[in-house]
Amino acid sequence: MPTDPIQKVEKIVRNIHDKSSKHVQPVLKRYPLLFAFLVVFSVAAILHGFEILTDQIDIFYAHPTLLITVGIFALLLTGMLYKALDKME
Repeated sequence: MPTDPIQKVEKIVRNIHDKSSKHVQPVLKRYPLLFAFLVVFSVAAILHGFEILTDQIDIFYAHPTLLITVGIFALLLTGMLYKALDKME
């Protein structure tokens, strides 16, 4: 049976996470507020950037309900993919 490329990527990411956690955890414990601020700032920057990007697309600007529909559809597809991958294990 050929190996699943998603499993290969997950294994690589898991190995990187395990190796980096030895160095990251002491710093994270020393400066928790700094890292919390960086995470919140990063998420806000991504969301704001996405908002600016979608404002430049005329159809989404004129019909915001279409953007909401696309978002709901993407969430439904994500849930279906999660269930399908969970059943494969």
